[in-house]
Order: sequence, then C-alpha cells, then structure tokens
Amino acid sequence: MSALYSWSRLAARTVAAAVGVESTPTKLIFVVTKRCHSRCVYCDIWKVKDTPGGLDHELSLDEVRSVAAANPFLQWIDFTGGEPTDRPDFIEVVQAFAATCPDLLLVHFPTNGIATKRITETVRTLHATVKARLVVTVSIDGPPALNDKLRGIRNDFAHALNTFAAVRRELGAEHVFVGMTLHGHKGSTGSTSSELVEQTFAAVNAALVAQNEGPIGWDALHLNIPHFSSHYYGNAASADADGFGGPAHRAEIADALRLAAAKPKPGALSGMRAVERIYRAEALRYLATGRTSIACSALLSTSYLSEKGEVYPCTIWDKPLGNVRDTGYALMPIITAARRDGVRRAVAEGKCPNCWTPCEAYPAIGASPVRSLLALARGCSSSVTQHPQPVTRFFP
Repeated sequence: MSALYSWSRLAARTVAAAVGVESTPTKLIFVVTKRCHSRCVYCDIWKVKDTPGGLDHELSLDEVRSVAAANPFLQWIDFTGGEPTDRPDFIEVVQAFAATCPDLLLVHFPTNGIATKRITETVRTLHATVKARLVVTVSIDGPPALNDKLRGIRNDFAHALNTFAAVRRELGAEHVFVGMTLHGHKGSTGSTSSELVEQTFAAVNAALVAQNEGPIGWDALHLNIPHFSSHYYGNAASADADGFGGPAHRAEIADALRLAAAKPKPGALSGMRAVERIYRAEALRYLATGRTSIACSALLSTSYLSEKGEVYPCTIWDKPLGNVRDTGYALMPIITAARRDGVRRAVAEGKCPNCWTPCEAYPAIGASPVRSLLALARGCSSSVTQHPQPVTRFFP
C-alpha cells in the first residue's frame, strides 16, 4: 500500500472511532518478553526472569507470526517489554507484523539502552527492512548517579547515552527520544521533580557534547507519569514508598510538566507541539483529579497483548479478557466479547482504574477531537487548580 493511502485509512479509522464506531483497533501494545536486565526500583518486570517459570510459555516466534497473520488491520504497534531487544528474535518479531500488516505505519519500541551494540544493530536492520516509521525511546530517569540508582545498573546512564547517540545516528533526531519517567521527587532524592528534569536535560547534553555529538532540544525529552500495574509493571508494592505516588509527588510532577511546557522547542513540528500540549494539559488534570476530560480509547482503537498471549484492556487495568491461543491468535473475538460484556463501556465511562500513559493517551487524543481541541486551548496552564487526591487509585 502507498503511504498516502495508509495514512488516509488511519485518519478515516480514527474519525470512525471518534464517533463511536466499534471496528478493529488501529494500535497494538505488544509485550514481546518480560526479560529485562535493568533492576529498576519502581518497576518489578525485571524480577520475572529470576522467578522459576516466569518466562515459560511466552509466545514463540511461530505463534507471533500467527498473531501477525490473524490481525492484518494493525497500523501502529508499540513493541515493549521488559527490554524488547533482550528477546533474541526481536527483529523477526517486528518483521512478522511488517510482512502481514500492509498498512503498518508506525513501529515504536522503548529500550533501557544497556546493550548499545546489539540495540544499534537491531535498529539498523529494522530500518533497512521495515517500511513503517521506526521510533525509539531510550529510558533515562535522572542525572547519572540518580539514574543508575533508580535503574539499578552501574553506569546505566553512560550506556543509555551511548545508545541514544548511536541510534540517533542511524534514524535521525526526529525518530529518537529520551524518555524520562518522573520517579524521583523531593521525598526520595532531596531534589524536586522539576530540578531533576533540569539536571537530567543538562547531563544528557553535557555527555553528548563530550562525545562530539549534537545536543538535544526540549522536544526530544519526553516526560512520563509513573503508574502502578499488577499485570504489567508488577509494582503495586511500591505505592507510597518514600511518598511515591502520593499528593506531594503528584504536585511535583505537575510542576515538572509545566516547566517542560515553557521550554522553547523551535525544531518541533507544529502538529507534534499541539499533541504534546494536549497531553500535558490532560496530564495536569489527571494529576489533580484522577480523571481526564478525554475518554480512553482502549478496546476501541487500541488493544494490549501480553507476552503469553493474554489480552487486557491496557497496560494498567488488571482485567484479563482472553488468550489469543484460544482464538486462532485473532484479537477480535476477544475484543468483541469484551465490548459485548460492557468492558469497553466501563472504560469510556471512566469506571476503570484510570490512567494517562502515553500508550493510551496519544490514541485517545486522536479519537476525541473536540475534547482535544478544548485541552489544546487550555494548554499547559495552571488552570486546573484542584489539589491532588490523597488516594493511590488516581496514580494506578
């Protein structure tokens, strides 16, 4: 298919979702493996590999190919983990979907950046063999010492920085980002989230310049709200540790988002600036009230598939809906049943745990044009003045 046709089809399907037409989802969040050699303080995915049987029954490559063949309607796939590139056949996994989804436009995966050579070779191969736009996010969660502590790996910052630079050389600056999840806060580090954002931005650029690499702009630093999830992150026990997820932490995150919104982004495309502004505006509302004005599009335009074939509404709601091994690897029988049983309606009415993760937020923005325009007008101002709610369900 031509790129123009595929983008037109994505636009048409997004409009259909916006008016409530329940068709096939455009986006899949696929956990390709729970293998991970990071040891993050606030995410326990890495513990799965050390649990007897924890990695058993992950979808084989042949099964992944069956999933891809049974769901050719996908146009946007987030391949995540764990560390996606820790799966030995990760390249073949991505290629399987590229071969069977003719309108595939966007392929994204996050990486911890530890194995620079392997990750760079993976990116090089995918860039050469997959027509879809390839986007990579390298995780850096603080300045060097704090990042290494939060991510549990000595010299993690240096490895991640090297990976970012190498991947940027392969793909170009518009396809590679630093993803900073705002775990650190005053109660746990002695510095506010805003101070940590400034320190991280400065440290990344100092390290890049020291390697004769060009610095990043603020548009290349993506800030994420940390969340709790039993079936994905496995980090429910981290709630309230050192004030993590509490009202003071959420208020600091809101301040950090406002700080980033005020920074100049001369290189960013106007469309992307608008989407980021909507994302931040709704993030502020979520942090203050536990809700967003934009309805989630889970089970409408997005779906989530675990490494063992289990389908959930999203990364956050721990509600297993069925396994693709029981449906010939097709998603739609499970999604259709969930819609019939009222699960999609519960999501639309905010009767789920509620979240504002990038995985779900960006598709939701596209599927809610009117409310997104209102959020754009509101921007990243401080117009949402409610105090953060002192309950962890609003930081699920």
